[in-house]
Amino acid sequence: MNSSPSIDTLKQKILISLNNLPPEGLEEIAFFLDYIQYKFQNISSINVPYQPIALGGLWKDEKISDEDIDEIRKKMWQSLEKEEL
Repeated sequence: MNSSPSIDTLKQKILISLNNLPPEGLEEIAFFLDYIQYKFQNISSINVPYQPIALGGLWKDEKISDEDIDEIRKKMWQSLEKEEL
């Protein structure tokens, strides 16, 4: 005999918990639900063979220097540091 709660019971418990959370908690739950959906989508697609995409020539006409890369990295890190504050 299965002693686990029914799907409807679980959904009801989740809704009650959601209603008792502060807004910050709801945002965290939203991120977690995105992860769970991603996880189960990946599990269901494990049998699909990897299909690489050719990107040859993507940067063919671009001239990117080491200085350009350094500048972009600095901007990226600066924006991440601001988000943490």
